[in-house]
Amino acid sequence: MTTPAPRVQLPDDFFRRAYEIYPSLREAGGVHEVTFPGGGTAILVTDYKLARQALGEDSLRKNPAATDSPEVKEFAELTLPAMALDERLPWSDPPEHARLRALVADAFTPRTVAALAPRVHEIAEQLLSGIDADDEPVDLLGAYATPLPVQVICEILGVPAEDHQQFGDWVHTMLLSQNPGRERARAGRNFAMYLMEQVRRRRQQPDLASWTPDDPLPGDLLGTLTIRCDAAVAADPATAGLPAEQRIAAADQAIATNTTVLLAAGYETTRGLIANSVMLLTPEIRDELAAHPERIDTYVEEVLRILSPGPFATLRYTTAPLSLGQVEIPPGRVVIVGLGAANTDPAVFDDPLRVRLDHRNGPAHLAFGLGMHYCIGARLARLEGQVALRALLARFPAVSLAAARTDVPTTESILTAAPLRLPVRLTSARV
Repeated sequence: MTTPAPRVQLPDDFFRRAYEIYPSLREAGGVHEVTFPGGGTAILVTDYKLARQALGEDSLRKNPAATDSPEVKEFAELTLPAMALDERLPWSDPPEHARLRALVADAFTPRTVAALAPRVHEIAEQLLSGIDADDEPVDLLGAYATPLPVQVICEILGVPAEDHQQFGDWVHTMLLSQNPGRERARAGRNFAMYLMEQVRRRRQQPDLASWTPDDPLPGDLLGTLTIRCDAAVAADPATAGLPAEQRIAAADQAIATNTTVLLAAGYETTRGLIANSVMLLTPEIRDELAAHPERIDTYVEEVLRILSPGPFATLRYTTAPLSLGQVEIPPGRVVIVGLGAANTDPAVFDDPLRVRLDHRNGPAHLAFGLGMHYCIGARLARLEGQVALRALLARFPAVSLAAARTDVPTTESILTAAPLRLPVRLTSARV
């Protein structure tokens, strides 16, 4: 017999104390109706098995523009990144989802991502060489964890080097939902204008203007997206007959959609992963990893599990009645999967908040989601996290937090869980 989701009032400091609150929610069934701090009512899933069910549920939809549900509209307005080009970014449903994903899929194949490793390592070494490592604390977030993924994703897209800093600032403001709405909207407009100017320049390049399927693709992803999206719009019966200006606008929308997906995965997630990997380092784990770098990959997976940089899966909503465990969820309700809660479920993971370097063959964590919406940038995020930590420990094997972990300020957001600053002490020798 199913029942409505029990109502639970989340405290104002929920995001700061989430891992203290998850156990009581799981013990009470793992599916609750909640209102998040700052607004937004949803069904929150905290049980691992039910989280897997929800993530793989085809009846759940992600495009808030395709429903009249006031709850979905309000939740989307409160929590989704502000974008100026398309209010649906980057949440799409089949068949549009598969079409959009296919436009960039070959940029994130195992072979393509593996080929990036030397360049990621080079960027990491350059950044570490520029850090003045003395007795004074260093903000590793600003000096390393942020500029590394910014530079990597900008180089993949083809953003000029002189624009990397501004580009990263816009993206961070858009994706960090605790920023004021007006600030996020302004960043979204500026980002959109910049992105479309870059696309316009590419359309004017002779090699792109005369490109045919027999020609090699451009060396940057924005150029490839421009070619593919322009071609897709021209071939689509729904848009092929439109005036040229409208066809370009439709292609621009597709380019922006895919670029935003890549930025969410390739920048904010990776930035949080690098920072969180330092946050969880104890002296014992640090020394073990410095002595055995081959264990870093396993450690990164544990960081993803224990301190997921994306603590909640992005918005989903019901289009038909859905049963999760003993709870019946009616149509038109927002469903939020607590990835951090599921990944620390003691029914699945022994001693779930302890880093276990023997968890390689254990149950799979859900930090990157599941099913058709599995994060397309997961391989790149893993690679950058592994390379960044390996380079950091090789250069500064005695790296340590310069403050108690509980004193490090963190984001209070449904989109990200990572430090706002990361004060560390860097020395080249173990102490």
